[in-house]
Amino acid sequence: MNRFKPTKLTPTKLTPTMLTLSALLLLAPLAASAAAPPPYTAQYEVRRNGDRLGTATVSFRKLANGRFELVSDTVGTDGLAAIAGVAVNERSVLRWGDQPETVAYNYRQKMAWKSRERGLQVDAAAGRIDSTDKDNHYSPRYEAGVLDRNAVVVALMGDLAAGRNGELRYRIPDHDEMQTWVYRVGAAEQLDTPLGPQKVLRVERIRDTGNGRSTTLWMAPGRNFVPLRMLQKEPNGETIEMRITSLR
Repeated sequence: MNRFKPTKLTPTKLTPTMLTLSALLLLAPLAASAAAPPPYTAQYEVRRNGDRLGTATVSFRKLANGRFELVSDTVGTDGLAAIAGVAVNERSVLRWGDQPETVAYNYRQKMAWKSRERGLQVDAAAGRIDSTDKDNHYSPRYEAGVLDRNAVVVALMGDLAAGRNGELRYRIPDHDEMQTWVYRVGAAEQLDTPLGPQKVLRVERIRDTGNGRSTTLWMAPGRNFVPLRMLQKEPNGETIEMRITSLR
C-alpha cells in the first residue's frame, strides 16, 4: 500500500496512484527459522479516499529447488485509473531455508503513455546485490536474509505463523542503502469481510519520520495470516486501501 506517492487526481493532470502490496508493505528476518506460508491466491478491491480504483490479485506458490514466487497484479477498473489503463505488476522469487531471502524482484507500472520499472538481483554466493530504478543502477551491501518490497509480506506471514510478536524487523535495499523496516504486532480484532467475520491481528509499521504516513495490516490467523485488509495513510490525508474479496 512507498513505491509511489499518492497525488491528487484532476481532469487536467492524470496521476492515479495504484495500491500494490509493495506500496503498503515495506517490511530482516529473525534468527530462528520460520516456515514458508502455504500457497494462496487472494483478490482485493483497491480504493483511494474511499473511491474504488481497481482490483489486485496476489498469488504465492512454490517453485523448484526450494524457491517460491510471489506475484501481485493491480489493474485500474474505475474512474481515471481505468481511462489511463493503469497496470502494476510485481514479481518476487525467494529462496527459503532457515529464513526467506529474495533472489530476484521486478516491478512494472504502466499508465497511459508513461511507464516505470525497478529490479533487484541478489547473488548470495558472490555477496552482491544489483538494483535498478529506471536508468539508475545501485549496489547496496549484501546481507543474508535481504528482502524486496514485495516479498516482505510473506516473511511477515511466516513470522506470525511461528508465533512471533512484538516488533518484527526486516532489511530492505533502498538504492545504495539497506533500511530496517519495523512492524509492531497488536491485539486481536474482529473484521467483517466477504469471507465472513474473521479474527485478525492488527500490524502497524513503525516509522521514524513522524510525517503522518502510516501503514496498517489486518492479518488473519485462521487464513495462514494472509492480509485481509491493508491501509496506508499519507501525510496529506489521502488513503489507499486494499480489502479482500476472495481467497483460495
